Amino acid sequence: MNTPYGGSLVDLVVSPERAAEMKATAKDHASLTLDERGLCDLELLSVGGFSPLGGFMGKADYDRVVTEMRLADGTLWPLPVTLPVTPGHGAEEGKPLALRDVYGNLLALLHVEEINPIDKKREAELAYGSLDKKHPAVAHLDRQPGHQAAGRLEV
Repeated sequence: MNTPYGGSLVDLVVSPERAAEMKATAKDHASLTLDERGLCDLELLSVGGFSPLGGFMGKADYDRVVTEMRLADGTLWPLPVTLPVTPGHGAEEGKPLALRDVYGNLLALLHVEEINPIDKKREAELAYGSLDKKHPAVAHLDRQPGHQAAGRLEV
């Protein structure tokens, strides 16, 4: 087997017992319904497809990826992988956030450690090389709330 990018394969999938606990307590937590991109990002994060990322990017990784295409530790990483949120609409630092699909099914718990603003113009210009809203990534970014949440992720 090839060595995973970054040196180790990240696996965020919890045991069946932990999954049952999460499902039982998820009703007590705020929820966020993921869009298609969020679902894809969560899937890749959960099974190690985005190794060495262990979750959605926090400020240090995000800032360095946007400006230098590198994670905070220097690992090459071309584009941000973030979880867009609107502060005051469920996501709070220090509290779990239930991530759900459009049918309300629990997919993961994000233990929110940080919420940071996103400079959409800066990200579009530096990461995507365009401010043109006809560019699919710029258009998607423009539709997102202006903050991102990061923290420990259990899938």
